[in-house]
This record gives sequence, C-alpha cells and structure tokens, in this order.
Amino acid sequence: MTETGLIIGQAVFLLLLYLFIAFVVRASTRALKSSELEMTPPKQPEPPAPAPMPSAPAAPTEVVGAAAVAAPGAEAAPRWGRRKARPEPPLSESARPEVVHAAAAAEPHLVVSRSSTLPVGTTYDVAGGATIGRSRGSRIPITDQFISTSHARVFRKGHFWFVEDLGSLNGTYVNGRRISGEQQLHLRDEIRVGETVLRWEE
Repeated sequence: MTETGLIIGQAVFLLLLYLFIAFVVRASTRALKSSELEMTPPKQPEPPAPAPMPSAPAAPTEVVGAAAVAAPGAEAAPRWGRRKARPEPPLSESARPEVVHAAAAAEPHLVVSRSSTLPVGTTYDVAGGATIGRSRGSRIPITDQFISTSHARVFRKGHFWFVEDLGSLNGTYVNGRRISGEQQLHLRDEIRVGETVLRWEE
C-alpha cells in the first residue's frame, strides 16, 4: 500500500470518528431536554377571585346644614365598630376590698390593767413595735425598781405579734407564766413586767 493510500485512509477514519461523536452529543442533548420537560410540572390556572359581597344599603339621611342626620325611624350606623369589653380578671383574695387580713386591720395596743407607777387604763400604741423598760428611750417607760433598763419588747413577725424578754433580771410573764425568749400574743393576754400588768388588745 502506498503512502498516499494510508493518508486517505486516516482522513476517512477521522471523519467517521467526528461524525460519530457529533451524533452522540446531539442525541445526549435531546435526551436531557426531554427529561427537563417531563420534570417541570405544568402550571395550574389560578382560581378566579371571589365576587365582592354586596354592601348593605346606607340608611337614608337628611342633610341639615353641614351635618348629616339620620332620618326619623332609621337606625344610625355606628361610626366605629363597637369593641367587646374585656372581662376583668378576678381579684385575688388579698386585693378584694371585703377580704381584709386581721393583722393588717388590727390596731394593736397595750392597756395598763395594774401598776404601782402608771395610771390604770393608760393605752400605749405599739403598731410599729415597742420596748418596755426603765430607760427613757423605751416606748413604754416604767419607773419600777423591779424592771430592767431594757426589759422586754413587743414586735410583729408576719401576721402575728410576739413579746420577747430581753434578758431582764426579774423576767417577763405572760398570763402568769414566765417566758424565755419570744412568746406569741393573743387577744387579752396579760404581760407582767415587775409590778405592772399590761393587757394586749387589737
């Protein structure tokens, strides 16, 4: 075979190879386009918009000057929509006016029922607490030789009232019984310090 024949054979082979590749590429492109068309869902037509509701006929009005007044017998339409009143939350027990804690409403005081130095019937307000003793700084000063300078104190703890002995020499008594430390007070309890008896009232 001559050299010219070999060249012609190579050219024919390259031409056939190019045609084959072009055919494969074209077939692949068509296949991709057809698959994209199948995957894209058709657009659904939008539903028609609902027809507007017919508005209620306006009440006949009579024009008087610059203001429009509804005709007699015709119910005037409100300018603004009425708002429903929100129900008020129930009041808690502590916020109800008819429910009052006894401790908050009480006006605690001590009344002298027996004493060698104080007039019987003398009343001492102890709303903010009080100290009892021979000291002039005491809220209830008692010049009794059997009473210490700072003998006892009355104070509030929560909703209850207490009396406490402050380490006095002769002690503090509630209803005839000597206390150690603090003791809760009840209505008409009697506190004895030295020769003085004080009645607890609320």
